[in-house]
Amino acid sequence: MDYYETQRKYRKKNLKVFGNFFFKLFLVIVSLLIGWRIGASDKEILQLENEKNSKIFENTVLSLEEKVISTKLKLKEANRALREKNIIEGKNYGFEAKKVLAIALAKGVSEDKIIRHIRLLISDENCRNFKSKEMSVSTENFIPPNSFLTILGGGIRLKAEGLSIDKSFDKPFFDSNKPIKMSFIYFGGTDTVEKQLPISKKIYAGRFVVNLKIIKSNVRGSLIVRYNTCKL
Repeated sequence: MDYYETQRKYRKKNLKVFGNFFFKLFLVIVSLLIGWRIGASDKEILQLENEKNSKIFENTVLSLEEKVISTKLKLKEANRALREKNIIEGKNYGFEAKKVLAIALAKGVSEDKIIRHIRLLISDENCRNFKSKEMSVSTENFIPPNSFLTILGGGIRLKAEGLSIDKSFDKPFFDSNKPIKMSFIYFGGTDTVEKQLPISKKIYAGRFVVNLKIIKSNVRGSLIVRYNTCKL
């Protein structure tokens, strides 16, 4: 065998070795790709399954929340209907309210006026900020120069009367720890409240209500009147 024949056989052998190597490498790469694809596919399936379960859970939660809300609304409506029924049938509900209503009707207060005031009470209020004014208090020994306080452009007048700390004329100031007699003059009439401070009063006028609060003052012989108006 000559030199050229030996070289040719050697090259064929090398080619065969390289061919086998690259073929095996190709098989390994293909196997890795197939394994990666199968793993990725399994991961996608798991993600889709998790998303599906998550949506089912969210829908279940929403459904339960809707049922809870519906149940609460039905319960609220049932309670309201029961209260109305008890009031109409007089089953130990609102005894004091019905008593006051009966007294008002017996005194000649019109049914329309009572209904109007009740509707005002249950309406939503849109109120202004409170304002404050100082007012003097009259006693049995002392009548101040301005014994009346006027608010809201003269629509409401107030007068306060108290008991002196003592009976001497040199100490005519009222005792803030004793009951105060408050007179509220409006619409041609007068309401009187006698009690210890603080004193609260509501005055209704059509679609408006005036809230009054009478409290102690740091000025001797005076009170503070806080008031605001609300649109109903």
